[in-house]
Amino acid sequence: MPILSIKTPIAIHIAYGGSCTAGKREDFDAYHLVLAWAAEKGLKVSNSTTFFLQFGSMAVRKYCEEKGYLNTFHAVGAKILNPACGACAGCGPGLSVASEQVTISAINRNFPGRSGPGKVWLASPMTVAASAISGNIVSFEQLRGLYQ
Repeated sequence: MPILSIKTPIAIHIAYGGSCTAGKREDFDAYHLVLAWAAEKGLKVSNSTTFFLQFGSMAVRKYCEEKGYLNTFHAVGAKILNPACGACAGCGPGLSVASEQVTISAINRNFPGRSGPGKVWLASPMTVAASAISGNIVSFEQLRGLYQ
């Protein structure tokens, strides 16, 4: 479903970026682009949302450390996770615990129950990061439009 076709705001409780699927260097470049913009505007992760960023490998973590990305991630309130099987495989932080919870995730599958009992929306790394800041499912373009 194209994000622009969403007419009614969809509140999120969990934003999950990373894992094997969206935890590569270029994915973290995308998370950082959005989150650096947010930090510059004085924005943080929405109070209604928990945002997890999980590295796909220790090499990606090292890359992010060298680029200074972790400072930005911490500044906006993202929770940083080391590489491991995570919410996408039904384990680790990032799982929903109640059926009414909504997750936006950059993982590659959203089978019912795979990441807990809640609903899972799949999105790009930039959309996951933008949604974590907003507290609703939004694209980075839409988020920027709210703060012009």
